[in-house]
Amino acid sequence: MINKLKDFCKGLTQCNACGLLVLRILPGYYMIANHGWKKITNPEKWDGLGGAFSKYFGGILDFANPVFGFIAASGESICAVLVILGLFTQPAAVITAGTMFFAAMYHITTTGSPESAWAYFSIFTAIALLGPGKYSIDKMFLSKSESE
Repeated sequence: MINKLKDFCKGLTQCNACGLLVLRILPGYYMIANHGWKKITNPEKWDGLGGAFSKYFGGILDFANPVFGFIAASGESICAVLVILGLFTQPAAVITAGTMFFAAMYHITTTGSPESAWAYFSIFTAIALLGPGKYSIDKMFLSKSESE
């Protein structure tokens, strides 16, 4: 079965490229559908989202909660779309991974269930480190080397 999959992907390099594509599309879609869309389209929630970050600074940054909330909502929506498309993939994945890190910390200190936040953190950190792969807008239009 694995050999047929490798043949289908036309070698290890192609399998890696297909793997990165799947790693970008599926978690990116679920990030948007289950988390990001309802946050980015609901600005009145941004203050509360930002509080999950600013609470670590003893209330000094509470005035910026809506800004931090917008960054979190953008990380789970706009940046997830960029990761799916493979456009500015690594910076977008870093922002999303950072958002998931703070989401995990929030769940540890309040609701106690950080599992999905850690899973998303791991996936988007891997994408940030590995890059978007061959099947991405970054690779098609922004790559400096054709041999990569």
